[in-house]
Amino acid sequence: MSQGGFVTLVGFVAIEPSLRVTKDGHHVADVRVGTASRMLNKQTGEWVDGETSFYTVTCWRRLADHAKASLRKGDPVLVKGRFRTSSYEDKTGRLRTEVEIVADTVGHDLSRGIANYIRPERARQNAADDPAAGGPQSGAPIDEEAIERFGRELDEGLPGAEFAAHALEPDDAAAPF
Repeated sequence: MSQGGFVTLVGFVAIEPSLRVTKDGHHVADVRVGTASRMLNKQTGEWVDGETSFYTVTCWRRLADHAKASLRKGDPVLVKGRFRTSSYEDKTGRLRTEVEIVADTVGHDLSRGIANYIRPERARQNAADDPAAGGPQSGAPIDEEAIERFGRELDEGLPGAEFAAHALEPDDAAAPF
């Protein structure tokens, strides 16, 4: 295992992700992620937010494109990556240090909501051995209509219990999981 300042960050997207292109043509997304600890006030029985910390999360290449397409302000997220710090002098001449996280993975925190995952299509060099392309090792076909129906139901906002029961109905299943 390699050494380094690895971190797993649990928080929320503080501002809409921005996407830029380097002079070498690489895509880079900057995502500002906020974290706040929550504590139970035993006297009132209410949850109280602690101090909020903000981090810049940098995503490169394909992860940058996916982060820009998937993340919105307020989304709960999990980030795994490496710490990188940089120091600079601000306008008043004070030395500042910024903590940045170079992301390896970013995803929605499913303990706080439902996400709809879409796997983007990628060009394959040898489609004969690719199960997704219908090659010799192919599994069940993808039911595009069921995916569309699922997306519409998510948009309509089915309540949690009704959604769970609906997801388990055998009539709607195109293929066993």
